Amino acid sequence: MNGLLHIVISNGGFTVVLIAAVSMAALTVAIERAWRLMPLAKRFDARWAATSDAILRGGVAHAAPGKSDAMGRVLAAGLAVRQRGSEIVRIVALDAAQREVAGLERGLGVLMVTAQVAPLLGLLGTVVGLIEAFQAASAPGVSVTPGLLSGGLSKALGTTVAGLWVAIPAYLAYGGFSGLAGRLIAQLEHAATTLPTLLQTVPEARAPAERTAK
Repeated sequence: MNGLLHIVISNGGFTVVLIAAVSMAALTVAIERAWRLMPLAKRFDARWAATSDAILRGGVAHAAPGKSDAMGRVLAAGLAVRQRGSEIVRIVALDAAQREVAGLERGLGVLMVTAQVAPLLGLLGTVVGLIEAFQAASAPGVSVTPGLLSGGLSKALGTTVAGLWVAIPAYLAYGGFSGLAGRLIAQLEHAATTLPTLLQTVPEARAPAERTAK
């Protein structure tokens, strides 16, 4: 393994530098997304539970979801228009949830591009390496032997290995974080659609027309 890594680094040339650059970008995004997204599922559940409990126990006036995270902003947006009826609450809360999608999915494009570009850069390096190997073998006075060709081919294929080393983890990270972001978005949308039903149990949160109809 160490021998292969040495061949890739020492003979990859500028292509390996490009692969290393995109790999660092993908690694930075993966670390940032893990730090940002992984704690949010429990935080969203806790925020929703605290807000719904406050509404049921003490009324809407005691609900203070705050705006420090996406769930708090969605709930705050819905509660701000509670006097205008449950349908308006649902629409406004869902709109607020949709505005949070971009933030939850930020950086995932970098992982996908890395997964697609890294193998292409590796292939480019392989083609360039093959051209150089065959040019060296065709030089006047050079005796072409199987060892000469196999050595050149192994060096050229090293860049393909480097590209796959980067592409496979980047694609796995993209799949994992996109799935996590999807589950977080589903939590926000569930809260947005459930909030109007919850407010229906609190008379003070109903619109005047709804209270009159009751």
